[in-house]
Amino acid sequence: MVASVWGLVVRVVLAGVMVAVGVAVSGCVQTSRVDEGVTAAKLASAQKAVAVIRLGSASPACLNVQVLLGTRAGDGYRRGQVVTVALVRSLSESQVAEVELDPGEHHIIGYKCIAEGNATAVADTALGGLFRTSYARFTLKAGEIVNVGYFHFGASREGRSVFGRPVRTDVEITEWPLAEIERFKQKRPTVYAQMVTRLMTLGEPEPTGAQAADTCATWAKLKAEQKVQDVPPECGGALPKSQRTRGGT
Repeated sequence: MVASVWGLVVRVVLAGVMVAVGVAVSGCVQTSRVDEGVTAAKLASAQKAVAVIRLGSASPACLNVQVLLGTRAGDGYRRGQVVTVALVRSLSESQVAEVELDPGEHHIIGYKCIAEGNATAVADTALGGLFRTSYARFTLKAGEIVNVGYFHFGASREGRSVFGRPVRTDVEITEWPLAEIERFKQKRPTVYAQMVTRLMTLGEPEPTGAQAADTCATWAKLKAEQKVQDVPPECGGALPKSQRTRGGT
């Protein structure tokens, strides 16, 4: 089987790490599938759900692609299942993967391109085996089979600083192409017949008005106690000061 390498990436610039490793790309890689006999009733009885996702290729060199799913764990995300699309550039095979999951909120926390002889993964990892960043999220209810959309992913090196080159990552969620819908309908008729569509959402949810007000109230309290000098600009504080110098060793 292909060795597991992990890393991560929404349309923002992140200081991530891109890792390339040599692996033996064998013929055992298969697109993730659920049982063809799956039904909403069976899933509901087992307190399970199915996510159906179309994965795009980040590079023409990718033979197979994977995303790493995760669930929230405090301020980070704990890794879960790996979802695979094999032969991602095939004109005859569907680039759609299926995965059975527990109900609740799930996040895409990684993307990997498996090319001939190597795999490249982009990640925003933290200590303790957790991940910092969610690149897209979706929620499932027991008994559902949900098309969560077409996950487009890209990453590139940008510039060079004293500390290395940051990785720019781009993520977009769209509907499947019409040809893909028809291909999936023909190849996976039972899953297709029960499937509904609810597209993923990019990144973290925006705080509600009440959450934002609570955060600003906390900052104001800390300022009053002289534990901070100012509150953030979004809470009415001053913009941060910066300085640029030349020279050094």
